[in-house]
Amino acid sequence: MLKKILRKAKSQFRQLAHLPPRLIQLDALGHHFVVRESSLPDIADYDDGWQLALAFHSHVALDVGANVGQSTLHLLLSPTVTQVVLVEANPDALVTAAENLIRSGMVERARFVGAFAGETDGEEISFWTVGTGAAGSRFAAHAVTAAGAGRNFKVSTLTLDTICRRFDILPDLIKIDTEGAEHQVLLGSRECARQKRTRFMVEMHANPELTMTDNATKVLAWCHSQGYVAWYLAKEMLLETPQPIAHRGRCHLLLQPADWPYPDWLRGIAQSAPPEEVWKRFAKK
Repeated sequence: MLKKILRKAKSQFRQLAHLPPRLIQLDALGHHFVVRESSLPDIADYDDGWQLALAFHSHVALDVGANVGQSTLHLLLSPTVTQVVLVEANPDALVTAAENLIRSGMVERARFVGAFAGETDGEEISFWTVGTGAAGSRFAAHAVTAAGAGRNFKVSTLTLDTICRRFDILPDLIKIDTEGAEHQVLLGSRECARQKRTRFMVEMHANPELTMTDNATKVLAWCHSQGYVAWYLAKEMLLETPQPIAHRGRCHLLLQPADWPYPDWLRGIAQSAPPEEVWKRFAKK
């Protein structure tokens, strides 16, 4: 406990002094990483296992809301992934993501877009964040620390469809983690969805400005309009109404064409499953 308190205090001091987190080295999942501290947390996040499994069944991916590149570091561990495009509104976080990938020898398959993924191109929005904080959001109520400090800046929106056209790609995996703006991101990816070749892994959020029921209602309506369905990953169940996730503050959905079955290779991977378990399952194949 004392070590954790001291580490947090040191991290806060570096942030106040405008110093980047210290560099650390670690060996994990068959790779030697050199990254900024906290870029690869010790405790598995809800979706780490699912992301890694999806990576082993993908070739081109978009990491939307990439922050400092934690998801991309996992995605690029898969030998099948040839390209990941990181989309991030926070320039400090995107710079750290690039550094993490460069120092870890994983940058050659990565491309970077500094923008907020939205419904349209060229809209100027306020983005609330502090430093490289992972909870940066267009909703002030969702970014509590940043809102309390009055920390926001203007950033331009760009649709995923525009990004795909510019890079001439059709991703088979799009990971979305945009702290409450999930529906807007999906509205900007309708051309991609119409091709019926893409899975979307969506981290759903609720905040004082947006309940989970409202958020899920919008996402399910988008699915219906695009011929997609939503699977609630924690329960491996088809989500037809918002009710099963209405109580959640954060959860994960897998959106895919309606005629695709739930992937057998995802079954049995629990929420917060250690990435090491998933790595052992797929890296041997």
